[in-house]
Amino acid sequence: MNPYPEEISRILDRLKANPRGMSVSDLSRGLGVNRNTVSRYLDMLLIAGELEMRTYGKAKVFYLSQRVPLSAVINLSADGVFVLNHEFTVVQANDRVLEVVQATRDEVVGKPLGESRLSAFDHPLIRGRIEAALEGQDVVEEVRFLRADGELFFRMKVLSTVFNDGSPGITILLEDITEQKRSEEALREGEAKFRALVEDINDIIWNIDEAWTFVYVSPKSFDLLGYAPEEVEGHNIMDFVPPAEHEKVKKRLEEHLHSKKPFSMVSIPMMHRNGGRIVFEASGTPNFDEIGCFAGYRMVARDVTERQQAERRMRGWKSFLHSIVQNIPDMVFVKEVREGTYVFFNRAAEEFAGMCSKEFTGKRDEEIFPPHLVPFMSCGEEEVRKRMVPYECPETAVTLKGREKHFLQVKKIPISGGDGELKYILSIICDITTHVRADLLLREQRDLALALGSATGLGEALSLCLKTSLQVSGMEAGVVFAVDETTGDLILVGASGLSEKFSEAMARVPAGPAVGPFLEGEVKSCPGVVLATTDPALGPFADETLAVVASRPIMCQGLPVAVLVVASRHHAVVPAYATHALETVAAQVSNVIGRIHAQERVRMERDRAERYLEVAGVMIAVIRTDGTIERMNRMGCRILGYREDELVGKNWFATLVPASLRERFEGNFRRLMEGVVVPPEEETTPVITRDGREVEVLWHNTIVRDETGCITGLVSSGDVTGP
Repeated sequence: MNPYPEEISRILDRLKANPRGMSVSDLSRGLGVNRNTVSRYLDMLLIAGELEMRTYGKAKVFYLSQRVPLSAVINLSADGVFVLNHEFTVVQANDRVLEVVQATRDEVVGKPLGESRLSAFDHPLIRGRIEAALEGQDVVEEVRFLRADGELFFRMKVLSTVFNDGSPGITILLEDITEQKRSEEALREGEAKFRALVEDINDIIWNIDEAWTFVYVSPKSFDLLGYAPEEVEGHNIMDFVPPAEHEKVKKRLEEHLHSKKPFSMVSIPMMHRNGGRIVFEASGTPNFDEIGCFAGYRMVARDVTERQQAERRMRGWKSFLHSIVQNIPDMVFVKEVREGTYVFFNRAAEEFAGMCSKEFTGKRDEEIFPPHLVPFMSCGEEEVRKRMVPYECPETAVTLKGREKHFLQVKKIPISGGDGELKYILSIICDITTHVRADLLLREQRDLALALGSATGLGEALSLCLKTSLQVSGMEAGVVFAVDETTGDLILVGASGLSEKFSEAMARVPAGPAVGPFLEGEVKSCPGVVLATTDPALGPFADETLAVVASRPIMCQGLPVAVLVVASRHHAVVPAYATHALETVAAQVSNVIGRIHAQERVRMERDRAERYLEVAGVMIAVIRTDGTIERMNRMGCRILGYREDELVGKNWFATLVPASLRERFEGNFRRLMEGVVVPPEEETTPVITRDGREVEVLWHNTIVRDETGCITGLVSSGDVTGP
């Protein structure tokens, strides 16, 4: 059904025939309708958008409107568009809206809003906005549309619309602002993160202009400097630098100000509000304004006060530890694994190698050490490479310069690089020669003490002393003399490492200038040639080509009783350990010389007494407390008809006393040994000889006691008085 009256259709046909336009008068004459009616219909068409009007002076010319179908127009829009009539039925919907709601046109167009796929827009709030638009208001609102695959944001415009039949309607435009919203949300999140970063990081952020005035200061300023940001902004950076460091800091900053280039790790000392000194390490990026002019720096500064203090302490510790490593007695070497070259020696190692660090750095073992030391220096390194654990090499004896033997112990320690791979091998070499020699000296002293305990004479003791001295001193030749108590001559007791000619020539050295240096109370040393110049009698020392001779008297009760001499053809001087060994052995022997002298005197007295016993004209018997015979002299053996070995150990009473008297005599003897009775000055009793005869003997008995007074036996001497 045509919605227009017949007259309107005729007006539209007439205007179609006259595309250049017609006035009200032209239309009134052509249609045969009065002007007022034509004017009213023209106004209706203007309102409906069917016509356009142009004014030429007082005349109004009307044209047909150049229109495109609404369905075509809305599909040209990138925004979503749908049209509702006054009953909220969907009249039109473009492709974008259908894409948003994921529906076909049949599922939307011609259906009430609440029953279509656009039902999400049938919300009380949106209905309120639509009703406001129907009343002539322009409504713009942001809405969120939820879908299974996410959410979309739209800027919704609700526009009042009039259809051709004059009925009211609503056009809703949906501008997709999802990306904008996401960008805004990302921006807000970024700003929040940046704000949190600025506020939470331990660094302080400054914006400083070209005059070094603070333009922006982050909140961390309060924690690090004690000033709130607003207290710092507007002030020059030099206002916070300690006055004593102004020039240094100013010069440092001006270098970067003139270059207008980024800088990093610039140290800036500043004063805390409490007066403390804070050191910042700042990095800056230049700022330029919109026209490219330099506008200052954006700086990030970190409080490195504690780090610098720690670094100073670390440098102090490194210096301290380096000093320790350099001055410890152990030798320290560091070898680079890949090339096998040394990179560090301490002072003890330099002395061991005989060169300074500059000379050996970058060299291998064979370029530094003699061939016999190379295996020792590289020992254990293969084990360290394989297992990556420290390795202790066994104790090794090596000969150093001067042909002196040393005992060394080395520990190899792996040092890894940053990648965990073996990079260096640290060698710590300990010279344990002193300990080895001390152990040797202790062992030899022990063995010497045992040997001296069983020594029967001074000559034997001195020979043992010479043997021990050579073993512990490391010297290869030696001689020991006894001092004649009567003449003061030196009498050769023993020699080692010297020729027979020397022994013959030095068998007896007369007292005089030659003997004097040997008898002084301390170790004396000099070359053999020098010693020979003191007295021709010492010429054999020079003949033996002895490079050094050391002597030490052996004293007893303040008097020299012997002289111990050691010598070497290789040592230029007597080593300290050899001197100590000589002193120790001489002192040890001195302690037993008195005992040996006493033993010799006792032996001499015993031998003298033995001689007296043997030549005595009476029978002498020594009887123990248990009645066994300990001794019988020659005369007694002759009288009794026995050899002495046949009597010693036999019971006196069972062997030599008549059976009838045996029990009584044995009881008397027992009481005598118990101290109950004392022996008579003399008594006559019979004894039985080997051939069974009884012989009367006049006995003189003497009780024998030890140093504590205890009875240890009986000595009886007797003359034969009867057959």
